[in-house]
Amino acid sequence: MSTSTRTPRTSRRLAALAVGLTAVLAASVGPSFAAPHPSTGPAVTRAAAAAAPSVVNPGNQVSLQYDHAYLPMTATGGAAPYTWSAVNLPTGASINSSTGLISGLLRGSGVRTVTVTAKDTTGAAASTTFTWRVIRDACPRC
Repeated sequence: MSTSTRTPRTSRRLAALAVGLTAVLAASVGPSFAAPHPSTGPAVTRAAAAAAPSVVNPGNQVSLQYDHAYLPMTATGGAAPYTWSAVNLPTGASINSSTGLISGLLRGSGVRTVTVTAKDTTGAAASTTFTWRVIRDACPRC
């Protein structure tokens, strides 16, 4: 019986694969990252796009009527500073448009679905929605 080793053939295949892969990568990356050449004009540069903003969900809120609300909202990504807005806040609460802080004396009771939106300096906006339940205390002055 004769035995043959396949290492020379395998080595040649791997070498050919490496050369081919190098050629493909060089062709796809090529001039977009190359330095300017007098005959080709300026090099093409690619600016990284800023990530879209994302508003962090604070989770569902439960408060007692006549308590003071203090809920700082936060956002990530985008181009700070953000402009904040909110819809359907409990009665007596408001949001600071420059800091994102929701505060105020909660005067009404009930369950509300609140939507908070942050808009960055480029105009990109993101929002989050959560429920806020304000419970009427059985004895608010006891």
